[in-house]
Amino acid sequence: MAIHIECSNCGFQNELGRVFCSSCGQKLNLHDTAMTDLNARREVDFGKWIRVLVMGLLILSVGGLVGAILWPVKTPPVFIEAAGSVQIPIKAKAARTALSYNREIKIDLSEGELNGFLAERAKSRKVGKLAIDLKTGVFDLYTGFDWSPPKAITWLAKVKISVSMDMRAGFQAGVLIVERCRIGHLPLPGSSRNVVIEYFSSLFGDIIGEKRVVSSLKTVAIEESKVTLVLAP
Repeated sequence: MAIHIECSNCGFQNELGRVFCSSCGQKLNLHDTAMTDLNARREVDFGKWIRVLVMGLLILSVGGLVGAILWPVKTPPVFIEAAGSVQIPIKAKAARTALSYNREIKIDLSEGELNGFLAERAKSRKVGKLAIDLKTGVFDLYTGFDWSPPKAITWLAKVKISVSMDMRAGFQAGVLIVERCRIGHLPLPGSSRNVVIEYFSSLFGDIIGEKRVVSSLKTVAIEESKVTLVLAP
C-alpha cells in the first residue's frame, strides 16, 4: 500500500521518501501534508481484501463441514420390545437347526423385537444407541456414541463429542444394497461411505461371521413393522 505526496507546485503525486518532485524538481515538504491527507491518498490494496474474503469463506466452509459432522442425527421414534433381546437369539438358533437338517425356514422379525435386541447389543458394544427404523423395502440403521480425543492430549482428556452415524439399505436377492450413509448430517459420497459401513460391520461382526447362515439367506421382505427372512440350504 503506497502513500503519495502531492507537489505544491505542479500537483504531481510523488512516492513517499522523495525530497524533490519527480516532475518539476520543486522541493517537497512532508510537514505540509496532514495525516488525514496521507490516509485519504492511500491506494486501496484489493489483493488484501480478496485474501481476507477467501480466508473468511474457507473458515465458513470448514466450520460448516465440522458443524454437519458434529450435529448428531436424532433417531426417529421406533418400536422397542425388551423381550427382543431373548426372542431374536431363539429365532436365530431355530434357523441354524433347520439349516443343519437341510430344511428351508421362514422367520418373521418385528421392528420391536429387532430394537430390543439392538438395545441390548448397544450396551455390550458400549455405544450410546443402536436402533433400526423399518420402511417398505428399506431400513434405516442408527448408532450414536461419544468420541474422545487421544488421551495423550491431556488438556482434552475430559472432552467428549457426540457423534451419530446412520445407513439406509435394502436387499436384492438376499444381497445387502447400501443406498446412503451419513456421519451426523453429512452425507458421504462414493467410497467414503465405507467408514460407516465398516463401523456397523464391527458392531455385528459375530452375525456376519456366520457364513453358513448368511449364505443361506434367499429373500428378505421389509415392511413398515416387520422383516420376513427366508433361509434355505
